[in-house]
Amino acid sequence: MLPGMPDVEPMLAQTWPKAFNGKEWLFELKWDGYRCLLYIAGSQIFLRSRNGKSLNQRFPQLEAVVKCVKAANFRNLIVDGEIVAFSEGRPDFSFLRTNPESGVYMAFDLLYLNDEFLLDVPLVDRRHKLSQVFDWNGPIYFSEAQDELGETLFEFVRRRDLEGMMAKRKHSLYFPGRRTRDWLKIKNFKEEDLWVVGYFPSPGRKIGSLLVAREATEQQRQGRPGMVHPHTRQEVVSCEAGERSTGAKRFVLLGRVSSGLNEALEIALEAAFGAPIPHSIAQVQGKLPKRDLREVKWIEPFFGVKVQYTEITPEGRLRHPVLKQVIW
Repeated sequence: MLPGMPDVEPMLAQTWPKAFNGKEWLFELKWDGYRCLLYIAGSQIFLRSRNGKSLNQRFPQLEAVVKCVKAANFRNLIVDGEIVAFSEGRPDFSFLRTNPESGVYMAFDLLYLNDEFLLDVPLVDRRHKLSQVFDWNGPIYFSEAQDELGETLFEFVRRRDLEGMMAKRKHSLYFPGRRTRDWLKIKNFKEEDLWVVGYFPSPGRKIGSLLVAREATEQQRQGRPGMVHPHTRQEVVSCEAGERSTGAKRFVLLGRVSSGLNEALEIALEAAFGAPIPHSIAQVQGKLPKRDLREVKWIEPFFGVKVQYTEITPEGRLRHPVLKQVIW
């Protein structure tokens, strides 16, 4: 933290199920990156993560933001925004994690300027002040907003396969650390019917999470990269019994799903799965950490479960998965 500057926690948003229009609302893209409060005092800069950690060492290129300040008689400020990296023209969190030097700062709110808090100033006025503080030509950019037409913006989000959008009341105040309905996040979820090939117990629960997979494509069937026996603790598990029990199906792991499980559903699933088996009886392709290989309870592949998620990462894992339905 910079000397003499207040410590502020970022305001949080409620999840909302669908896009909408509204005259009292602004709509902007939900940037797929690291939430970050930007502190500047004179020529000094501090990048505060959502949990209060410094991001300066991870994103040293953002120290150049200081040179973009143009406000007259400037002393200090606190901006709310997100660190984002773009891959093929769209925000990409996985790309940001592996290429932090590509990160830029998307600013969407101004909380403090020249020793004055702006938390009780309406959002539209805070954003107007913010628009006048910087020269917006990188590495800092202004997060533009769509007035009233949330459904139009969300259709753009769907077409470009973006993470989602934010809805914010035009005249809302800023409540540090609080989650309110003045800010809503509307995610661009996808749904898919998947197979369960195993599960993981957890303390006090019969089934803490499910290990899910999809059927391999024809190309994956032919290539079969990395197909090895589970006891080698390598990427994949496989055995010939799968040819008989699952009609020669092969599967690609997509990771764990725990959100959406409750006690009643765990009891019903445990009965449907039957007793665990020593190793997978199906041909299953994909990486599992060594710890997961030790703890997983393999079952005969069980179709299926409907899972909601935001994307499949480059590592082949579901991001933000939620169990929505069991298909008995």
